[in-house]
Order: sequence, then C-alpha cells, then structure tokens
Amino acid sequence: MCAAPSLPKNMSVRVAQNDASRLRVFRFRHSVLVDELHGNPPGRDDTNKVVREALDDTSTILYLGSEHEIMGTVRLSYALVTPVPPNLYEAYQLKSFDDYADSDLSMTSAWAVAERWRNSPALAILLGAAFKMCLERNILFDFSNCAPAQLNLFQRLGYRRYGPNFSDDSGLRVPLVMLLNDIRHLKLVKSPLFRIASNFESSSDTAVWFSRRFPESNRATAIASMSEDEFWVYLTQQLHEDPSASIPLLKGMSDNDAKRFIAASTVISCEAEETVINQGELGNEMFVILSGEVEVRAGGVDGRPIANFGRGDIFGEVAYVSEVERSATVVALTGIEILVVTQSMLKKMTKTMPEAACQVLFNLSVILCDRLSHSTETLTIENDVTDSVDVGGNGEDRAPHAVT
Repeated sequence: MCAAPSLPKNMSVRVAQNDASRLRVFRFRHSVLVDELHGNPPGRDDTNKVVREALDDTSTILYLGSEHEIMGTVRLSYALVTPVPPNLYEAYQLKSFDDYADSDLSMTSAWAVAERWRNSPALAILLGAAFKMCLERNILFDFSNCAPAQLNLFQRLGYRRYGPNFSDDSGLRVPLVMLLNDIRHLKLVKSPLFRIASNFESSSDTAVWFSRRFPESNRATAIASMSEDEFWVYLTQQLHEDPSASIPLLKGMSDNDAKRFIAASTVISCEAEETVINQGELGNEMFVILSGEVEVRAGGVDGRPIANFGRGDIFGEVAYVSEVERSATVVALTGIEILVVTQSMLKKMTKTMPEAACQVLFNLSVILCDRLSHSTETLTIENDVTDSVDVGGNGEDRAPHAVT
C-alpha cells in the first residue's frame, strides 16, 4: 500500500486531435478498463484491443501524458454537438434542465487512469482541464457519474449529487453535476478548481435555480462540506451513539484518529430495492450502514437470502481488503444511508497514521474471522439438514432421518 509516485514534470494534458493520438487513447482505455480492471465498457473491441464509442467521434478527448506514455484520459462532450445517450439523458434527469439550451450543457465521461497513477492527482488534473475548457465555452452545467469509491474526489472538486443512483455494467453509479459559474460553492468545498474559476465571470443565478429544482442536493452538499468534528456529530446522530462504539472498524482507535480516518469517507443514500453491490463485479470499497437495512443474496438480485444487516453493520469488506470480485449481491430492503470507506483512505492512513492503520486492519481481520466462523456454522447446519433427507430412486423424499 505504497503512495503513488509524483507526477513527472514532462507530463501535460493534451488533446487527441488526430487519428493516431486518438487510437493511442482507445488502446489505452482497453488496457486499463478491460485488461487491468476486467470491465465490460461500452465500445469494447477485443479484436482490435480498443474501447471506442460513437460518442468519441464528436467529443474532445483529453489525455495526461507525453509522446511515450499515457497516464490517464477523459472525454468531454458538448451537448450542442454530441447528443446525450438516452440512458444517460434519463439518469441525469436532463428533462428537468429544459430551462437551459444545449449550448449550456456538457458531459464528462470515459475516464481511465493507469494503475500506477490511480492514487495520484492524475484524474483531478484531467477533470480540471475539462473544467477550464467548459468555462471557456460558457458552459453552465457539466454532468458526470462515478462509483461510490470515487465520490469523495468528485465532491471535493465541486460536483454535486442531485438525483437517484443508477446502475450499469460496472455497478452502482452516482449522478453528478458541476455548476461551473457557482464560485461560492467551489470556495465552500475548498475545490482546487476555485483558482481557475476565479478568472471567469461568476453568477449565483444557476445556483439559485438548481437549489429550487433539486432541494435534496442541499443536504448532500452540507454533508460534503462538514468539518471533521461536524461530520463526527452527524454520524453520532445517525447511529444514535458514538461512532467508535457502533462501527466495529473504529474499535480501539483514539477519538482523534477515528475522526481523521472517517472524515475522508462519503455518505450516499439508496432507495428501497436498489442494488448496492452485484455479485461478480469489481470494487475496493466497503460500506457502513448509518440507517436502514440491506439483504445479502447469493447470486443476483433474485438470489437466495444469506443475511440481513442494519445500522452500524459493515459489508463489502472482502473486496476492500483483497480487490477480488464481489462474492454476493447486496440489495437495500428500505431506504438506506451508507458510509463509503475506500481503500485509498487506508493507503493514505498507512503513511500518515501507521498505528491507527494497523488497528483498522486488525479490526477488519476480526470482522472477517467472525463472519467466516458464522458462515461455517451455517453451512454445517445446512449440510446436516440435507443429509437427513434420503432421496429415493423415484425422486420422492422419504421420511427424514434424525439430525445428528
């Protein structure tokens, strides 16, 4: 869990303007999204080892790198030139933005960062470059989406949550929007983009309109901009007790260390029947339930129930530790609010608070052992019950034997 190396000085954000440079990016996407992350992104072409979509033909493709290496890439699409795909039009609730013209809207998507640079500022630099290009074209709203593990980064840059989550082939996605001329919000969240925005004209008009149209976004913004102490108080209110007492992950940590660690997490809400985790998908974040209840199911959404978790419980811990495929599906039984704890939080902690990081890892090992023990006991009971039923040759169950 070493920190990522510093970005080389010869790296810069470039626009892929010709066929050769665009092909480099398409191949880079395949190497990251398919070969490294084992994903199934739109436009995947294994024969030619590229990931290329129709959106690419009319979009601006940015990449961070040099003539010899690509560290990351992102795609910027202007709605006036590139129509938003129907699935994203619905996910982003663009009908609610009919008060504005297509020339006011853009969409940032198709980002990919090489494994070596995944914990570096590479993605933030690319999104910052796209942000500046949008300002230069007087764009008012830039839409995007991310996995729960990436939400903290996007919110720190200034993106806001404003609507229901949705799912695609990569799993749960959170819709986001950036109000480009709302410099007050960028200052509030201490966005590194504030300095760029301060060189352009700002206005509160879109912020006022947005707040009235999507009042639920105000709560998400308030949580994202809380101080460590304020966030701790919020968690205490949600959990109905001190987080150190109700979150097993924090057991044995000092209040200061627990506050610092948990302050880097993010809170998201999910509706009843929403799938939080799909069996087989990749992910390296785990979740702490602040309110509501989830059900763990073997297989897909319609699979066999395995367990129920409620306030204070943790799920997703196996992939958090080992980055393996999710071993089960988790579905919200009620409306839930969950804390997203990312692997990058622990990686940073090993450098800044090594003793506290060791305590977190110890707590995780205890949780994993307890659940393994419970699973083994459950499996033993199920096997005993199965063995007690002798199935005859005609396929009819005979009288069960005693369970021993």
